Amino acid sequence: MDPIFVQALGLAALAINLFSFSTVNDRRLRALLFGSCSLFAIHYALLGAAVAGVNLVINAVRAFVSLRFTGFGWFVLFAALQTVMSAVLYATPLDIVPWVASLITGFALFCLSGIKLRIAMLLGTLTWMINSVLVGSWGGMLNDAINGTALLLTIWRLHRQPAVS
Repeated sequence: MDPIFVQALGLAALAINLFSFSTVNDRRLRALLFGSCSLFAIHYALLGAAVAGVNLVINAVRAFVSLRFTGFGWFVLFAALQTVMSAVLYATPLDIVPWVASLITGFALFCLSGIKLRIAMLLGTLTWMINSVLVGSWGGMLNDAINGTALLLTIWRLHRQPAVS
């Protein structure tokens, strides 16, 4: 596969992610995450990171499902699916990193909202950055650095909004 094409997929996913993490609308965040996770799944799979790829496929479906359903039970369902699939594809200790990142963001999407949602997403993003560095994904590293910054800015924006009664 052409490495330029593989990186282009990562950059397209980055563009979608920029919109998702900078929005203050929780529904828009989840819908955009579906698209970015789908593209990143292909990107990481083409880089040979199977566990990251499968977790991102599940994350894409999870983001879509979380548009209509939330709650701890949904988190447990997706966490179990990600745990089983990660265990099936497990090859090295590196494979634990995308699994942990996916669990963090899954909990955020199903169980949190507002600032707490974005703080947990920030923690997940930092964990994905570790994965990107270990896998050698330049597009992933750039994506995670920008997402982390966008999340910090969005957290600050939400913190500054007046409380709604």
